[in-house]
Amino acid sequence: MMSLEFKSHGSVPVGPCVLWPVDLMLTHLNWNPEATLIHFQGQYLTICELDYNILQGEIQNAPKAPAAVDIGEFCLVEDLTSARWYRGRVQNLKKDLYDVFLIDHGNVLSVDEAHISSCSNDLFILPPKIVCGFLSSVLLLPDSCHSVVEKYFANLIGRNVTGYIQAFLPHKVLLLEAPDINSDLVRHGFGRHVDTSTFLLLVEMLTEAPLKQNIEPAPYLLIEKQRGQEFLKLTSLKGYENILSSCRPKLKCGSHVTVRVTAAVNPGLFYCQMADKESELKELSSSLAVACELKVRVNQLRTPDNLGLLCSVKGKDEKWYRGLVQHLPVNSLYRVLFVDYGYFESVNVENIHKLPPHFCSIPVMSFPCALSCMNSEEEAIKNKQLGFLKASLLGGILEIEINNYKPKQHLYCVTILKALERVTPIPIQKFSSTELTRNELSLPQSGHLYYETVMSKELDKTLGDEEIQVGSIFAGYVEHVQNPNHFWVRTEKRNDEFEEMMEKLSRHFRRIALDEDILENPEPGMLCCAVYEEDMHYYRGVVVDLLEHGAEVLFIDFGNIGKVPHNLIKKIPEEFADKSAFALCCSLVNVVPIYEFWSSSSTDSFRHLVSNKVLQIHVIQMRKSKCDVDLYDQECRNDGGQGLSEFLISTNQACYGKNISKELMGGRKLYRTKRKVTTHNKQPLLQPKAAKKWNEEEASLEKLKEPVSIKVLNIKPGCEFAVRCVLINTPSDFWCQRLDQVPALEALMERLQEHYSTRTVPLEPETSCCVVKLPFNAKWCRGIITERQNGKTRVILVDFGSSIQVTEDCLQGLLPEFCVLEGQAFRCSLYNVIEPLALGWTGNATEFLRQFANNSGANLKCNVVSQLNVKNKGLCNVVHLCNTESNQSVSNLLVENSLAQVVTRTPSPTVFPESFVYSSYDLREGSEEQVFVTHVHSHFEVFCQLEKNTLVLEEIDAKISEVQKVKQANAETVVEKLCLAKYHDGKWYRGIAYSAHPPSHVCVTFVDYGNTMMTEKKHVIFIPKESMELLNKPMLALRFSLAGVPQGIVFAQVSEWLDAAVLNKQVRAVIVAKMEDGSFGVELFDGEVSVNERLKELIHSLTPKPKIAITFNISGGKKTQNTSKRQGQAKTSPTKNMQKKNLNKSNKHSPNKRTGPVKSPQSKKPDEVTQRAETYNWPSPPEPQTKSAIQHNSKVLQISCLSLIKLTEGSKLKCFASHIDSLSSFFLQRSSDEVNIFQMAEDLNSSSFRETLEPCTNISLKVDDLVLAEYEEDGALYRAVVKQNIDSCTFKVEFVDFGNSAIVGKEKVFVMAKEYVSQLRYSIPCSLLDSSAFNNTAAFANAVMDKPLRVEFVCYRKSQWEVKVEILDATAPVPVEAAAPKETNTIPEVKKTQTKPNAKKPVRRAIKRKPPKTVSTIEVSKDVFNAFLLPKIQRGDTEIGLVLSVQSNGDFYFRLDKSGDTLAALESLMTINFKNFKPILTSDVKKGLNCVVQEQNGGPCRRAVVIKVSHDACLVHLLDHGKIGTASKSTLRQMKNYITMIPSFAVHCRLNIQRGRAQDMQMCYEAIKAIEGCNVKLVFVSISEKQQLWFVEIVMDGFLLQYHNSNTEKKKTEQDSGQGNESATEQDEQDLPQKLACAPVTLNKEYCGFAAAVTTPFEFCVVLEDLHLLSQVSILLDDLQHKLQPLPSTHLIPRAGCLVKSESRNKWCRAEILHADSTLMVNLVDYGHVKCLSYVDHSKLKKLPKHITELPKVTYPCTLNMVRPAGADEQWSNEAAVFFQQCLDQKNLQIFFREEVSECQWKVDILANGVHVAKQLVDAGHASYTDIVLGLRFQEQSPRRSLWPQSDKCDEDPEMEQIFNVDSDSNLCMTM
Repeated sequence: MMSLEFKSHGSVPVGPCVLWPVDLMLTHLNWNPEATLIHFQGQYLTICELDYNILQGEIQNAPKAPAAVDIGEFCLVEDLTSARWYRGRVQNLKKDLYDVFLIDHGNVLSVDEAHISSCSNDLFILPPKIVCGFLSSVLLLPDSCHSVVEKYFANLIGRNVTGYIQAFLPHKVLLLEAPDINSDLVRHGFGRHVDTSTFLLLVEMLTEAPLKQNIEPAPYLLIEKQRGQEFLKLTSLKGYENILSSCRPKLKCGSHVTVRVTAAVNPGLFYCQMADKESELKELSSSLAVACELKVRVNQLRTPDNLGLLCSVKGKDEKWYRGLVQHLPVNSLYRVLFVDYGYFESVNVENIHKLPPHFCSIPVMSFPCALSCMNSEEEAIKNKQLGFLKASLLGGILEIEINNYKPKQHLYCVTILKALERVTPIPIQKFSSTELTRNELSLPQSGHLYYETVMSKELDKTLGDEEIQVGSIFAGYVEHVQNPNHFWVRTEKRNDEFEEMMEKLSRHFRRIALDEDILENPEPGMLCCAVYEEDMHYYRGVVVDLLEHGAEVLFIDFGNIGKVPHNLIKKIPEEFADKSAFALCCSLVNVVPIYEFWSSSSTDSFRHLVSNKVLQIHVIQMRKSKCDVDLYDQECRNDGGQGLSEFLISTNQACYGKNISKELMGGRKLYRTKRKVTTHNKQPLLQPKAAKKWNEEEASLEKLKEPVSIKVLNIKPGCEFAVRCVLINTPSDFWCQRLDQVPALEALMERLQEHYSTRTVPLEPETSCCVVKLPFNAKWCRGIITERQNGKTRVILVDFGSSIQVTEDCLQGLLPEFCVLEGQAFRCSLYNVIEPLALGWTGNATEFLRQFANNSGANLKCNVVSQLNVKNKGLCNVVHLCNTESNQSVSNLLVENSLAQVVTRTPSPTVFPESFVYSSYDLREGSEEQVFVTHVHSHFEVFCQLEKNTLVLEEIDAKISEVQKVKQANAETVVEKLCLAKYHDGKWYRGIAYSAHPPSHVCVTFVDYGNTMMTEKKHVIFIPKESMELLNKPMLALRFSLAGVPQGIVFAQVSEWLDAAVLNKQVRAVIVAKMEDGSFGVELFDGEVSVNERLKELIHSLTPKPKIAITFNISGGKKTQNTSKRQGQAKTSPTKNMQKKNLNKSNKHSPNKRTGPVKSPQSKKPDEVTQRAETYNWPSPPEPQTKSAIQHNSKVLQISCLSLIKLTEGSKLKCFASHIDSLSSFFLQRSSDEVNIFQMAEDLNSSSFRETLEPCTNISLKVDDLVLAEYEEDGALYRAVVKQNIDSCTFKVEFVDFGNSAIVGKEKVFVMAKEYVSQLRYSIPCSLLDSSAFNNTAAFANAVMDKPLRVEFVCYRKSQWEVKVEILDATAPVPVEAAAPKETNTIPEVKKTQTKPNAKKPVRRAIKRKPPKTVSTIEVSKDVFNAFLLPKIQRGDTEIGLVLSVQSNGDFYFRLDKSGDTLAALESLMTINFKNFKPILTSDVKKGLNCVVQEQNGGPCRRAVVIKVSHDACLVHLLDHGKIGTASKSTLRQMKNYITMIPSFAVHCRLNIQRGRAQDMQMCYEAIKAIEGCNVKLVFVSISEKQQLWFVEIVMDGFLLQYHNSNTEKKKTEQDSGQGNESATEQDEQDLPQKLACAPVTLNKEYCGFAAAVTTPFEFCVVLEDLHLLSQVSILLDDLQHKLQPLPSTHLIPRAGCLVKSESRNKWCRAEILHADSTLMVNLVDYGHVKCLSYVDHSKLKKLPKHITELPKVTYPCTLNMVRPAGADEQWSNEAAVFFQQCLDQKNLQIFFREEVSECQWKVDILANGVHVAKQLVDAGHASYTDIVLGLRFQEQSPRRSLWPQSDKCDEDPEMEQIFNVDSDSNLCMTM
């Protein structure tokens, strides 16, 4: 029963209470409805792994002593599976079995007393690595979906969270409040928020454990510093209680009421609500939310400085409540009482707002109570009452009786009569026993308890059946290896029995359906049959641990553990359940690892030595769950060979660990099997022969090679590429090669000739891949053997398609290095597109096809339409062949020439379709189509149907309805065939079926929709060949890749957004490009919204910034090791039946079948299988970067992947020479490629791209690898190919786009991104056909370099073009696109010295660009910026132009009239090419960045420079308009270099006067402001180079406009240089106080705005709705992070501007000094508030930065026009002030400035909702009119007339016109 002593009311500690913050990585979360609390485990982020690894080593070496340990005490515990010791705390004790919680790993071990040890306290100095506890302040709802909550918790595992420790339970169990998790649970409806005091009471009641609150430091927590929330707890409400008690419900003593408990401190103080008030409370909260959220959005409410006690407050559950502010804030947090619920919360100042008046009259809903029985001595009564109270805290409703009322404490003493929703009190949960232990046992690592028990039981049964005892010797096999101290063996004696059982087991489960015989509610220790994931076969197993959707199963006949889903765990048949396990768990005797753990290399070596052989096993000792054994090679048993233990020790792979005495090892009892294996047992000494045997075995395993195979080209329907025909038999049978792979094939052929002409590689028997010597030209080619007969071998040449017959002496073995390149020839056919006229193809038709292919040359394009399987020939690609130059199709030409006809009959019975037909539906680049998105494959790839194919889809559906009535085909014939499959909606669709696991299922891809699913074979129907309409209808689903969308990183949120945005919707697709694989690059539009752009923005916002991560590979942690074991156990065990097939001829299983749950390739030789499987085993430790340690990265592509420029013999092009080695080796670039070369160079060297580069320092580079290399002379990156490995760190590379070579270090070589591999190689290797015209290379270089050339490409030989070169006349006009520009300021001129034979620099020339076609006024020439360059302004020039903008200091920007057209042309050019400007990553947006911005959507483009950066936006200076603007960072585009060089069209100017006082600056500002936007004439007097501005004078009416101060006579008369003005002005401006001015307003003009600070009608501030100004001010103030200058004491005068830190807003605010005496009074000019400071705190005032001073004030101080207070004292009453505030409490006020009362105040008229506020004040009796006549006019006017005065009415009444003197555009409210 409950025996807790609860704190009495008022015992809460007074004073500061720190909520300790901790940062944890969650490792476990668990909840079930019975447990109530959410249990978690986590790991501190600040721990040092190295410390714990060192500690783990010390634990192993520490002396162990048996000890009696009680629950809750610390100890050392031994893990029986690994024989390792760990720190732990005893969690539970049952008889002789201890449950020990591992404090550094989080799991529980169950051991007996022999495995418990005491230890020194020094081993517990380090705090526990794992902490556990319960999530605080949240309770999950009982009706929550358990599976959904579990999924949410599963997603949290591994995440970092920040929480606050509320209290501790015994054994350092935390109560942790995690705000993010709590808010998620409440927001998604999984749980409800519980205040801290109530939750702590509930935990005490649930656990019966005392709580320790956080009033002392926590020495063991790994917290860097105590940073957290801090607030004051008060013992009571004191004076406020009297007020609250009068507003609460009044209850009669003796009455019975139904209540729910809303908050509780202890049984002596809890708060209740009437149960029937629930709906009223919800309505109250909703109404508050509407009122407060509206005010937040409209008024941007200020902090509650003047709120009073009652307020509206937003709780942690995001709902609004009534609250009472208890005291002043600390750290921006208020302590607030939620008056309707009775609990306190610490609330951020931003979530507290003024309580609307009509909510104040609603009574308080909660009332305090205390249990009357707490002073009773009857425990039974108290326990019953506490049980009822706890039931209510968990959500129940109570019926209570009011006993009496205590007026001093203001609470009711009550007795709980019953719990209405929970009739019986909930039983108390014991904290220290089962519940917490079970929670901890639910971790994935917690199966040790059952694992040990299972192993022990199975070992006993097996030893009995095997008749094995200590000293026995028997023959057996090693089945599974974890390490030399933990492996599993099976005896040869029971092998036949095992094979027989496996046959029966396999037959049994072949008859069982997937949903039959499922083991319901599996529990640890239960026998079962489970599927092994690698081969999908069933094996016997035992459940050792439970997972979320399955279980961990120990396969007892093999030893490895697998994770198996629930539906794949079956009940074990009785006939198999009785047999003991066939595998024994063993440990190699007397060996221990050299280091603390077995390294992967030692384990791999042991695995090599014991795999695939019969071993002699000597049992030395029996342990609880394993046998200690020694192993001997069966072949050396007669020699008394060396044991494997001694061999490992002698080869330094293990250390000697004496755990078995020599006496025990001295005698061996021979254990004879059925096969009568005999051995001697008297000589355990080291024998040279045996040691040699082990060494030879190990060496032989190292020499094993992987089988050689030649990959085939990956060609699918839809692929389109250039080809050449290499063999033509008929139009239905010919062979092609991809043209872009020809250079790679030629290089391979050269290497083959070089190697096999001097070396012999024997051909292994049974090997099909070979190298064959052609009998007609003695060349070596790759081939595949198809037939051997009578000493002759038939070989098909995989690179050329022909089949030849040769003798065996013409064949050699194929080395793996020649298998990298795929087989280049692929079979094609025009069959099924056209067919012969008669019985077969004529010779004329074949010759016509041959001539067409030869004449097309490099222009021959192949479009794969479908694929067929032709009997005796294999796969054949149905293709279209066409000439891209003439656009002629060979199929059409054959028909036109009467050599063929269109298909008219059913295909031959020897032909079977392998795919459906592909069609591009005439989609071309630039075309637009309406499409339906049918499937979202990824965030960058979707499948769509064209809207125009709707009728075709209906025809297909109709045909399917007919075919589906056909009898269902045999499932075996469906796999890899075309089919109809039933979808989830019950309808049938066309698809392609593929084999899948389990065998009863197939995987189907729906070709008309794009999605894939797995289904049962009975839901698949084979399409008969007769259904030609279904087979020949092209696939309707087209694959679209979203152009420009990054593909590297996958975010679930992005795919989910794309699903919701476009799936099953009709969108517009703009075709950007057609891909080689048949897909299309597109841009999708949903209406006018670009889906691609939205995706890019979303991906960019989610992409984390690059971080440098350092990973230490330390194997000292138990947890890491366990993970590795689990991965290895299921995947790395050696092949079961492969071993026995080698050893036992009677093995009944074929090599392709599996009898054990292990992974290995099928159809391999046993030794090959073992080696292949073991490559996946344990990760190797860090080693030097040798060939074995550094692998060739798959990201590095070969030069063969780079497409060459397609040229035809005889073609003539304009080119430039880029590099010359000799007359027979030089490189050319086409002039038309220069733009591409230049653009690629810009992209490769952009800052954003360089940040993503992946260095090649850890990649083994080979010759012909494509890379990016940095050129030494200019530090730029270029595409290159590795030509030579000089050493491991130095390479010779050739720059592929220029031709020259360089020696570079590995640190300057980077992986080439795939998008740059897809571009052509822009340099063309050439040699001169006739070099007689030039004496030497130098003469040739001098003649052709830097000159345009006309080049004729004569023929292609040996990877070079032989060319004729003609030098064009340099003076002749050359079109823009082919011109050879000589220089530009952005790209260095090509120098002749760079092109000498040994020059090394990649040559870059200027690019001549064509102007946009729509821009005709300005032609972009080779020096494009010259076209926009105006004549330079000279001193003394007089120019007419436009004043663009004026700054607060009087400076202004001026644009010349003559530059208007030029600017318009430039901005038109930028607007047209805006899409060509690359977007700038938001992370690259920095101050000073030149960029291009576009006004609105599709508006003109402006040049700009970033001056300030905020979170999502930035301030930019529009260079050509002299204005400051705001722009979103995501909309900025990169400015091209030539645009950057064009000078600004806005000239920075300053009046040429001496400004010594502030009045002079104000006069300058006013004078220039008056002519802003007007054309004026300026005289340019002098220029200040330092400030980059002109000193000017303004000419008006023929005179100079000048302003002089009183010291005009002292003004300097000589200002030739302007330096005097500059220095004097700078010094004066520094000495003068800074002034903040309001932006000028126009009197009697209507403005829209809202009230900012309202005191009385004579004192309030308004803000005009200038969002542009508000945004600028906010951004600039948010970015004030640097050290600010203090305000000089001389500036402490009224009207001086400054900066002051606002504590409530936690930011700097602009201010204006109002009064400076003993007290400083400043006005926050952007808010209208007044702040007071002591004069001694004047150091807190900071000087305004100049750029902030230039911006005008946001607020305008005002007084209301035409009214005065109604009272005789001429003072506004409080009621009048409140009424006035309510009138202005809305957004769109109409404001008319009538008169400037003073320099800082205006008289205004304000209309709210069309009615004058002045009239409302008078009507309410709070004011009177200052003019009675005007007052009468007010009374007569209508609201409509007041809001929209008509001109004719104003003309009739001059006085009314005076009242409503509004500009003609007054009805326009300016919003930006």
